[in-house]
Amino acid sequence: MPKARPLDIFIVAEQFRFTGKLATLIPHHPVFRIPQLEFARDQNLPTASMVCAAFSLELYFKCLIRIGRKSFGREHDLLKLFALVGRRNRAKIKKYWNANAAIVRSYVERTFEDDGLTPPRVDFNYVLSASKDAFIAMRYVYEKGIETNEGWLADTIVEGARRAILDIHPEWENARQKEPRPETSFPFNIAPIHGGRND
Repeated sequence: MPKARPLDIFIVAEQFRFTGKLATLIPHHPVFRIPQLEFARDQNLPTASMVCAAFSLELYFKCLIRIGRKSFGREHDLLKLFALVGRRNRAKIKKYWNANAAIVRSYVERTFEDDGLTPPRVDFNYVLSASKDAFIAMRYVYEKGIETNEGWLADTIVEGARRAILDIHPEWENARQKEPRPETSFPFNIAPIHGGRND
């Protein structure tokens, strides 16, 4: 089987990143008052959002690994994949995280304190380690829940990995999968929004 092209991996990672963000925004953001999405207005979709984000990070790491002309085998553990990313790109991702980690640091500290526990030292390694198996763990959260110091905390790492890729290939910013177009059970014959076409 031929090795995946970095651009192809990036495009799929983008789809999962956008899906995760939309799963968070559509039910809660006041700007997204789209009649066709009103059915999702009262949905809270954190598990779906986290699974998509975790998979996007796995794919962004794999893209960076392929950009470095290395192989990643069948690996899914985010810690192990990050170790395969080139040193320069690892440094870029950590630098991005350090500059943008205030929200996740505050969240972890507050969560531990609310539970009467001493918060851990919330650094890049803690967040990546806690999130390393999130793609699997969050998909099966209904079976055994999530242990302390595990789950999904790595949204900022996702953005850092994406930024590292776009620093190398800025022309990929708007790369999209063109075909196949999705077929869906949602009706497309709903009245156009703002005079747009339904196709």
